[in-house]
Amino acid sequence: MIEQEYGEITLSNAFHRNLEKLLRNHSIPIDTSKLVINCRALNYYRDQQGAHPVEIQLKKENEKWRVIFIASFSYPSEQHSSVEVELYFHLINNWFYQPDAGGRCNLNHPQVKALFTTWISAFCQQLTSRRFDDISITLIQ
Repeated sequence: MIEQEYGEITLSNAFHRNLEKLLRNHSIPIDTSKLVINCRALNYYRDQQGAHPVEIQLKKENEKWRVIFIASFSYPSEQHSSVEVELYFHLINNWFYQPDAGGRCNLNHPQVKALFTTWISAFCQQLTSRRFDDISITLIQ
């Protein structure tokens, strides 16, 4: 149902299972070609503490979903009133972006791959422990 291999990047089994479970638990019309999953912990918006908001975009190709990108958001500082991208893993185009690291780089860089693996593991832990109050799926036509 969801592609697990993206060049040198492989989605962990736990992440893959969590994504498939999210899709199974929602009514997705058969003709949907793109969708976005948003995970939010309301206390993060209120207190700037807790699980950071996450957005995952998927695209259907040949009856199989592919993860286009995974993005995590945060407040750049306590003075900011809106969240901004903190980590952006673009699996289809094979690049990674972190604003305070100076821009985009190759997703296959060893340090980026290590960060991706660690981040995915932490995200799965947040899903499993129900840290997100709101998980929504938006269909993109």
